[in-house]
This record gives sequence, structure tokens and C-alpha cells, in this order.
Amino acid sequence: MTSKNSGGSLHRVYGVHAVRALIDKRPEAILDAKILRGSKAGAIPELLRALDSLQIPVKSVQRADLDRISGGGSHQGVIVRTRGTQEIDIREFEELIVNRGKSVRCLMLDGIQDPRNLGACLRTADAAGVDAVVVPRRRAAGLTPTALKAATGAAETVPLVRVSNLAATLRWLKSAGAWIVGADAGTPRTVYDARLETPIVLLVGSEGRGLRRLTRELCDEIVSIPMQGTVGSLNVAVAAGVLLFELQRQVEARAAARRSR
Repeated sequence: MTSKNSGGSLHRVYGVHAVRALIDKRPEAILDAKILRGSKAGAIPELLRALDSLQIPVKSVQRADLDRISGGGSHQGVIVRTRGTQEIDIREFEELIVNRGKSVRCLMLDGIQDPRNLGACLRTADAAGVDAVVVPRRRAAGLTPTALKAATGAAETVPLVRVSNLAATLRWLKSAGAWIVGADAGTPRTVYDARLETPIVLLVGSEGRGLRRLTRELCDEIVSIPMQGTVGSLNVAVAAGVLLFELQRQVEARAAARRSR
């Protein structure tokens, strides 16, 4: 979990899983740490050894201090101060897309409001090998402490890019060769009927409203996830996971078929 420091681009990351992910993947971003005084069980001693090995200053404090710093969040006895999360600007995003070429996999979230869903989408994107997650700058969830807790460290590994205009970004991605696939529960063509291959952008709409008209019109293809039960729709992060792992399944199946020829 992360909270932003009011003095600038510094953040506080707390919670065992988020701190462990930061130590493993971006240790250079850690400035200092605070741990619960007297912690001798669980994951805290392990994290303390790792922080010591990196020569990161560590201070032992009372639980009340950790509660205050985390704003009452579930810090689990450890808080580290960092230089920020893995958020990139539009220039860096465009460079990433060009460098990745035909292997590009992006997840675009069209106005996700719930920070827990944003965090869960980042976690799913990390597991599925996504190159970047794209979100609108306004009227959408940001990297709040709630989002970072749900991400369990994935915000440190998956680049997040905030854009002023999703439609303009989609047009640029199309010009760069990406195939844009949107998800809509009301579409008869399912994700299993579609041919998914990179370079690709998978576009998921907001909770309840789904895709906005303009972003929907810019999709090359619209697919649905077939539902067998009484539930009419899936949580946005679950839907993103189904799409991303079906993409992975198809890519791997075609690669295996080529090798067997």
C-alpha cells in the first residue's frame, strides 16, 4: 500500500507484501523504513534483514506511530518511504510501445472509479505480463493507499500511464499497429471466438457503465465473456484477467503449433 507525501513525489509504502515487492524489484527507490518495535515473529525480521543488507536506515517505532503515518491503514508493522511508484508519462509510454514493437500488450481502463479495482487490475496485469496499464487522468481512480494495497506490489512493477485523452491515445496506438479489443457484455461475439494476438490493447470499461461511446467506436473488435450462471456481469478486474489470460493462451498455442511443424 502507498500514500503520497504532501511535500512532493515521495510516497510511503506499507504492508508486508507491498514492501517485499519493493525490496525485490525497486530497492533503489527506498529512502528509509519504520518497523514495529519488538517485532520478532512473522515476516518483519526477514524484511529487516533485507533492508539492513541494502544499507537502508531503519527506525523501530511504536504501533501508534505506524497507525498515524499510515492513516489507520493495515501497515502490518512496516512502512517504507520511497521516491514514488512506477508511473510514467506519455513520452515514456510511447517509447515503450515503439521499443516493444509487435509484442506489445496493454490494458486500458476506461474510467475505473473504485481504487480497489484499479489495484486488482494492476496485480492481474503484472501476472499476465502486460507492458503498461493506461488510465484517464480525470474522473478515474488513482494510486491511492487502497489501490496500492489491492495491487500488493504490482504498482512497483507495471508501468501506469495517465493520459489526458483516451481517444487520442487509442488513435496513436492504432497508428503504431496495435489491435484494439474492447469488452462489452452485450456483444454476441465472445473472447473465445476472437483471434487475439500482439500488438494489442485490451480495453475494459468502468463499473456499471462499461465502455464510453467514443472509446467503443475506436475499437477494432468488441468481445464479451460468456456467462453460464445467473450473474449478469463480472467484476472489472476479473473480466480483465479473463481477457488477458485468454490472450496468453492463444499466443502460446500458436507458438507451440509453429514449433511442432
